[in-house]
Amino acid sequence: MSQGLHLSTPSVSKFRLYSSIANSEFIVVSQQNNETVTPPESLESMRARAGLLRTSIVKKRMELQELERQIECCSRSNDDTVGAKIVQTVRTFSSSANVLIRKLVRVQTREGPNNQQWNSVGEFVASQTQTGARIVTDLLANPTRLQCLVDPQTPTLVPHVPAILARLDRLESHVAPILERVLNNRQHLASIEPYLDEILERLDDIEPHLPWILEHIDTLAPYTGLLLKHIDELLLYANDDRDSDNSYKLAEQLLPYLEYYVSRLDLVGPHLPLLRPHVPLLLKHNHIAKVTPHIDRLFAKGYRDLSASANMDVLLFWFGWSMRVPGLPWLFFRLPGSPSLVSFLANRLPKRFVRGYCRGVSCNADGDYGQKWNKLEK
Repeated sequence: MSQGLHLSTPSVSKFRLYSSIANSEFIVVSQQNNETVTPPESLESMRARAGLLRTSIVKKRMELQELERQIECCSRSNDDTVGAKIVQTVRTFSSSANVLIRKLVRVQTREGPNNQQWNSVGEFVASQTQTGARIVTDLLANPTRLQCLVDPQTPTLVPHVPAILARLDRLESHVAPILERVLNNRQHLASIEPYLDEILERLDDIEPHLPWILEHIDTLAPYTGLLLKHIDELLLYANDDRDSDNSYKLAEQLLPYLEYYVSRLDLVGPHLPLLRPHVPLLLKHNHIAKVTPHIDRLFAKGYRDLSASANMDVLLFWFGWSMRVPGLPWLFFRLPGSPSLVSFLANRLPKRFVRGYCRGVSCNADGDYGQKWNKLEK
């Protein structure tokens, strides 16, 4: 018995030696072939990790915005950085003055529909002076509003005065709600102030929608920087018919998913102009809520393939019913090739029943909207 045990021990040792040699050879071969030696990560674990990363994007970007705001403000609360605060104030004032200068140039050249009413720069300056006098008179008549202008916890608006003066005519009717909802009553100025000059630069486009924006400022203010980055794409979705029952209906449907979408605007942005004609179809049957969880998969090809967006009406005509089947959209978008399949169907499905005589018309998907597209300085 002991002899047998003694004889088997070398065999086990030889087996272990051969195994280690084989493993070493396998590792060498794997490294030469640039293959991974460790077992591949499962598909479900990769999806789980991707989901966690996606959910953290907004928090990271919000943290970045806060850091940028602190950098731009030069740590205003620090008494030892007086020189840095002076430099930042000068930069802010210079940027604000440029807004005023560009406005005066547009008035002089009568560029744009909002600058046709003045025959000269002098007439514009006189009009803005009268508007400023009315605003000050109204503030003096309502002392409670003056309290909103003084708050040590919010950034000062003094460096932004030139840009504000350039936009008094557009701001006059909104002074009261701005004081009530943006300044110290709601504490949103800290989020908005770093981007105030850019907002005032585009106020001609933003002002018609300012009442709705101020109504939802609690939701929108924290994402000011991210939303401004895609200002033109988002303004395409503003309804010009203010008396219509559908005014801002799409925006209000999207508000509950704002945190989800702002982290994906770089992905969804190029698709927004092509999706705009299909808004009425997206509003039906609450398609927005049903499509939102699958945006990443639907637009997985990013900028390379805009077929799904350009032909969304065709896809909803043929497969809109599937969005109302519980679990079916989730199951479909879990298929490995679902984005390619959606693109294939979007380009191949018959359009005659959807677009009639316009079946041969296609959306412009080349992404060229001109040099000033999506630029804050206009």
